[in-house]
Amino acid sequence: MFPSDRFAAGGGWRAKLVALAREPSVRGMAGVLVLKASMMVFNFALIALAANVLQEVEFGIYSILFSAVGLVGIVATVGQQILLMRSWNEYSAADDPATLKGALRFSALLWLAGTMAAACAFYFWADASYGASLARAATVYLVLYAAIQTTAHLLRASKGVGAGDGFGNLLPVLPAIAYLAYDLATHAAADVSTVLYLLAGGSAVGIVLHAIVFLRRITTRFPGIAGIKPQADAGTWTARSMRLWFSTGLEAANQYLDVLIMGVLTTPAIAGGYFVTTRFANIFASASDGVHLFASRHVPDLYYRGEYESLSRLLNLMAVMLLGMIAMGILAIVVGGKLALGFISPDYVEYYPALIVLCLGTAAAAAAQPCAPILMLTGHEGRYLGIIAGSVALRATGFFVLVPLFGIMGAVSASAVSFVLLALALSYSTQRLAGFDGSVLRLLKRGDSAAVPVAAE
Repeated sequence: MFPSDRFAAGGGWRAKLVALAREPSVRGMAGVLVLKASMMVFNFALIALAANVLQEVEFGIYSILFSAVGLVGIVATVGQQILLMRSWNEYSAADDPATLKGALRFSALLWLAGTMAAACAFYFWADASYGASLARAATVYLVLYAAIQTTAHLLRASKGVGAGDGFGNLLPVLPAIAYLAYDLATHAAADVSTVLYLLAGGSAVGIVLHAIVFLRRITTRFPGIAGIKPQADAGTWTARSMRLWFSTGLEAANQYLDVLIMGVLTTPAIAGGYFVTTRFANIFASASDGVHLFASRHVPDLYYRGEYESLSRLLNLMAVMLLGMIAMGILAIVVGGKLALGFISPDYVEYYPALIVLCLGTAAAAAAQPCAPILMLTGHEGRYLGIIAGSVALRATGFFVLVPLFGIMGAVSASAVSFVLLALALSYSTQRLAGFDGSVLRLLKRGDSAAVPVAAE
């Protein structure tokens, strides 16, 4: 049950707040946001420690390799993270274990082929750019990163956000944080390769835990699945995979490609400074990602079960919470952004104006973040592909035009413009195709509570 009409029908504010706090959806979203906040704290700790322990050029190289792994690692999965989520929700709702088993096998084989091909190409690039030692470490991390991202999405759909994204995001960074903290305390020299190997080791532990939890979950949901003959629908799954592959790949490009372009157009040291700036600006992405995690867990379930009124109430609640988090995020960046940059390194304080500009764009993108899983998980991944492709092309073009002229300020200006246009396109498309807007803009519309879904692609 989602926030009920009781909340809007009289009673004192204290009673309303108590009633709202008791809603399962509110408690669930609050739990997801706490988990996402924990992820953000650990990720900032990793960045802060790396920036202080590694030399300036080494940190720049680490930033470039970390971003490259994030980009190539998502491309390597061939869209199977999202396809697995859709398959679980669609075939579980239909009580069809045979087709679900076929979909799991299909995804496993396609993931393996994609990851091996991506790892080979990545190794040759990293070797040519940074040497064999860093290439080996980054490639090992790439393979395990691609694996844990895929299993985290499957666990998110089948078990919950905590089991999937909790293990998937927290465990990989803990060994690297401990290593860098020890080096900082003892004034020892840190090594980029060691950091990457430790990120890979933490990911391996998370993958094992994911496998154990999922096997328990699927055998509980479908007790006889081991003896069921899988049913294949390779044509449908291949078409979906290709659209999702391009969409998720471009989505990753929108998140990581900018640092790689900065590495080409500038120096590793400047790329490292830009990397730090984007991590702080991503406070809005981190907030919206919490809502994204919750949306991708519950939106497809309600959608495929036909519970459209509950879905609309849930989206209203998500929009209100997202708007509040964006407002608090803007205030935090304006008040504390300069201090936070100085905490990482005094050299980064000069990037404060760029941080403000970038935050305006990331705030706009965050306001429309729930639209992405709505389009991809309800069968409209083709439209999402077109939107994200246009956004990446616009942003990359802006980088090559503006960065040589204005440096980091040109980069953040290009990003801000592309994010605002991306948000508007996502809001419009989810309203037209899915039948309901998932962005904060839905709060300005009347009659959006009556969702009428449109046929999937």
